[in-house]
Amino acid sequence: MSRSYARNANTASLMTLCPVCLHAFQDARKAFLRRADIHQQTKEVCTYCQTRYGFDYYVQPAAAHRDTIRRKVRTYVAASHH
Repeated sequence: MSRSYARNANTASLMTLCPVCLHAFQDARKAFLRRADIHQQTKEVCTYCQTRYGFDYYVQPAAAHRDTIRRKVRTYVAASHH
């Protein structure tokens, strides 16, 4: 790794999660999760517990996910009343 390496806070980690570990992540609400490939049919060993099998998910810290949502500018136009 070079000295000029800068960590990008908006990148998500790819993890394989079994249903038990997936629910633990969802219950903790510390991370934003989304399936890497919704058509994936082959299960792999869970990255977290390393005992059960699951699918690939992109895991992004909830704080980083909230920051990307806040950056979006939303404009609301008031409805004209006649």
